Amino acid sequence: MKLEKDITSSRIKTADLLKGIAAILMIQVHIIELFATNDISESTAGKFLLFLGGPAVAPVFIILLGYFIVESKKSTKVLVIRGLKYFFGGLVLNFALNFNLIFSVFLGTKKYDILPYIFGIDILQLTGISIISIALLKNLLDRSYVVIILLMFCVALLGTVLLNFTLLPSFLKYGASLFYGASWWSYFPFFPWFSYALAGILFYKLRQSLSLDILNNFKSKIIIGILFLSFLLFTIKYGISISSDLPSYYHHGILFFLWVLIFISFYSFFIHEIEKLFGTTRIFNFIKFLGKNITVLYVFQWLIIGNIATDLYKTVNSPGQLIWSFVFIFLFSAIFCYLWIKVKGIFIEKLLANKHG
Repeated sequence: MKLEKDITSSRIKTADLLKGIAAILMIQVHIIELFATNDISESTAGKFLLFLGGPAVAPVFIILLGYFIVESKKSTKVLVIRGLKYFFGGLVLNFALNFNLIFSVFLGTKKYDILPYIFGIDILQLTGISIISIALLKNLLDRSYVVIILLMFCVALLGTVLLNFTLLPSFLKYGASLFYGASWWSYFPFFPWFSYALAGILFYKLRQSLSLDILNNFKSKIIIGILFLSFLLFTIKYGISISSDLPSYYHHGILFFLWVLIFISFYSFFIHEIEKLFGTTRIFNFIKFLGKNITVLYVFQWLIIGNIATDLYKTVNSPGQLIWSFVFIFLFSAIFCYLWIKVKGIFIEKLLANKHG
């Protein structure tokens, strides 16, 4: 029982570290996407920064989502309600992060169609529909690994196949954009991104049935390290080419999906090793705090970046200004996140005290 508890605790710490690193990379990539001029974002350094904000960010979030939803064994009703909260929460966040733009349009100082900004399909909406889908497919996914693998590849494949079908009536695009790249505001459509949630489910089931003790062997770690370096050496250009081209990244096909799975398999292994070596240090505890509270941090960083981007969109051509933008936005997002967690904790304590008082 104690060994099982230790393994579970180690896995959660690694997951928090993965999400915390992803949170930091997420903030920098949003700044590059929205603040930097094309000269910077399309430079070699800019493309590499976009790459850092690609495979190690959104795919990691969604894989861990699938992994821990299955592990939680929540009821269908609980999962559906949770999924709806994420989905509608994403729509509310769309309005809040674009408030400056919406207000400017209302005043007549800017002319934009604000509906795509309000109904944009971002990762919270994807999270919501993914949770609901897992809840509804629970019995099917429990049948065998083959079912999960087939469904996973079908979802990944449909991500590009469906791009060949364009819905002409514009009002239909708002619904269709939730499922595939029917519009430019469809950033994280169900196809192909749900395939990562299915991959997380597959990883969980494999983790339960396979012994991975061999990976703790020092020689095995050296071999895995060599394989990872070799993989990156021969394929990194491909990974960067897709990740740095945002339409290709958001609506990638099955080949890049496979590349990301291989990358994350290696990457998560070494993050786990780093967690074991340095996980108790202050800096790593801080990063894990960010990962543990990733949704709150995600909201705050978008509230800041989204509203500033209305005025600075693609105009910052100084690397120094971009670096300082990252530093200040990261710090303020982390501080707001910490304060929110503290205030929420105090509120809950008082609520429980009054309830039992």
